[in-house]
Amino acid sequence: MKDHACPQPCQFDLRVGRGRDGGTAILSRHVAWPWSLPRGFRLAGRDGPLTVLPQAAGAALLPGDHWRHRIALENGHLHLVTAGAGLAHSGGPARVDWQVRVAAGRLAMLPDPWVLSPGAQMHQRQNIDLGPGAELAMMDGFCLRGGEATWRSEMVIRREGRVLLRDDQRADPDQLARIADLPGELRAFGQILLVTERARPGIGPGPLKGNGVWAAASVLRGDAGILVRLAAVSGGALSAALDQWRARLRATF
Repeated sequence: MKDHACPQPCQFDLRVGRGRDGGTAILSRHVAWPWSLPRGFRLAGRDGPLTVLPQAAGAALLPGDHWRHRIALENGHLHLVTAGAGLAHSGGPARVDWQVRVAAGRLAMLPDPWVLSPGAQMHQRQNIDLGPGAELAMMDGFCLRGGEATWRSEMVIRREGRVLLRDDQRADPDQLARIADLPGELRAFGQILLVTERARPGIGPGPLKGNGVWAAASVLRGDAGILVRLAAVSGGALSAALDQWRARLRATF
């Protein structure tokens, strides 16, 4: 698989694989402002996943910021989680880029949703390459904080160079205002993506419903996995739904 070097220096560069004892371990890491990165934890012992909780100073994306991240999982089982939601401030465009390569094993990226301040302009790009048999679980989302904002999210997932999913989301303030005026007054949106050839018990295509949350699930092209879209009345309702999914994925994926 081709190496995904950041076009400019990354603020967050993590390489994970098998350690000397055979368990998943951090092989190398480099972080710069605003990130700090602890050593990770094996909450289920040597044979379980390595849980890593990166932390950003202030947990805030400022106008003009361009955060660049690179993750390379050579083998093993990695869970990447957050300590809370990130806040995107108003005042100008800001970008977040992810370059992810999973040569083998399983990667679960399970962050909290972004909070967009009124007038925030956030652009997120995620490029993910999977090796043969590699598996991916990820969740994403955003909620509005008292006013409309702009959201753009581009994601491309490939397996051995072949595109499995290309997803492009765009929402401007007028669009989000019109959605909020519809019955239900939806103010928060998210998704859960699972790319695996294993059985997915209890997760299938069709509508889903929770407390203040509406969702629909669909199978990816070629039965490569499943994608669940969520819309919620508030950030709290979305976070509660994602918490349930996060617990489920951490226990089974």
